[in-house]
Amino acid sequence: MSGLGDLLDEIAGEAKVYDITDAVVRKSAVKRRVRTVTRTAVSLVAVVCMLGGVVTVAPLFFLGGGMEPPELGPGRVDGLPPEAVQPLLNSDTRGSLAGDVNYIKDVVQRIGDDPEQFGLPGDRAKLRILFAGDVPGNRRLVIAAGFTGAPRAIDLTGPSGTAAKKLELTSWTDVEEPVIHDAGEGYALVFGPAGYDLSVSSSPHYMLDGTVQRTWEPAAGDYLLRDDATLPPRLRVRMSKGDNVYYEGPVASSGATRSSPVDPAPLFGRGKPAPRAADIAANALAYQFGLTGPDVHYVVLWSDDFVVNDPNGQGSGTGQIATVMAVTADGGGPYNTFAVDTSPQPNGRNHPTGGGVAGDPAKALIAMRMPTFSKDEPDTLQIIAPPAAVRVEVRTGDTVLATAPLTNGVGKLELAGPLKVKIRVYDTKDTVVAERDFADLEPGAQPGDSFEPEIKGW
Repeated sequence: MSGLGDLLDEIAGEAKVYDITDAVVRKSAVKRRVRTVTRTAVSLVAVVCMLGGVVTVAPLFFLGGGMEPPELGPGRVDGLPPEAVQPLLNSDTRGSLAGDVNYIKDVVQRIGDDPEQFGLPGDRAKLRILFAGDVPGNRRLVIAAGFTGAPRAIDLTGPSGTAAKKLELTSWTDVEEPVIHDAGEGYALVFGPAGYDLSVSSSPHYMLDGTVQRTWEPAAGDYLLRDDATLPPRLRVRMSKGDNVYYEGPVASSGATRSSPVDPAPLFGRGKPAPRAADIAANALAYQFGLTGPDVHYVVLWSDDFVVNDPNGQGSGTGQIATVMAVTADGGGPYNTFAVDTSPQPNGRNHPTGGGVAGDPAKALIAMRMPTFSKDEPDTLQIIAPPAAVRVEVRTGDTVLATAPLTNGVGKLELAGPLKVKIRVYDTKDTVVAERDFADLEPGAQPGDSFEPEIKGW
């Protein structure tokens, strides 16, 4: 599994346009915006969501290599936070040190004495310590934020037991939503506003009809902290009051190693074998979902050659692309799509719309934008349909925007986004074989989880 780990770290470190997925990198939670620094160099990671067709690049800043601290600016030292995040910022401190008044005071004093170093307000009344405690991985973590018009949260870290004055600033991010996802080497942490009941669910069932079935169990406390070495497959957390769900979403990837092979020959002759791309796609599914063992088998839904134009000049040429599905004992499972370049140690790219959950592989209908190794977003809309489908229509209401032929259920159209349309495929008798909705991600929208969408009740 070291090869995948090296690839993930390489992509994160080189700040390329498409990430493997924020959910996969270092077992982080989907859409996690705060990361612990493990490199000495500065990295600007391009986080690409797994839903939608327009690239959203969200800068995650790591402190290292002499990088300047976060700058103060409009809304960083004054003003009122957006209403949605105020309940989070006004909640009591979480963590094993939450009751250590002197330690919390020492943290506040340190920030207040040198606010420019931390990018937070110097007014101690505007400082909030959201979390303070020792976490798995033999680390101490403090998350501090400013109660201001454009609130920022920072991570202060060190070995377990580190005094407040010895903690190091390792990362920072904007507080745009009232739920914090934080993960580092050894731990995964999720919490939101106080007053909500927590429940967790893992090891879901991926059914033959394409649905996902889960069982939920209560979780103790009002924040979720887990050792990433023992994370169960596809762990999710729910925050609720009675029947009202405030938040539901993934916690972190399981980090599992694939134990079963993937046959690179695509099902139903759709495309041509692309073993390098299929191998990386299958490894990423196992790593993210923890789907291993004899009851899981990996199949290629489609694969082909892929032209790579890398502006860095490395790996350009005829690469490969593959859409791989992990088929579970219940008949369905998650799938993802990866393109790889020609490098001996391949660089991989995915696209937000190239992943999801399907039922019977023979009946799956997938519509996705294609990955890219440059900043230019292609207009290609790739279709992978049941093999009996010979034609695809892209519709909005009763209007047909475009149509194209399919071979073994595979074809493509050139349509500029953003799109919000119905995809419908037909057989030789002009009978509808399958249909589904497709939506590009709107510019500026937050990344999401295309496998099981988050619930946000605020």
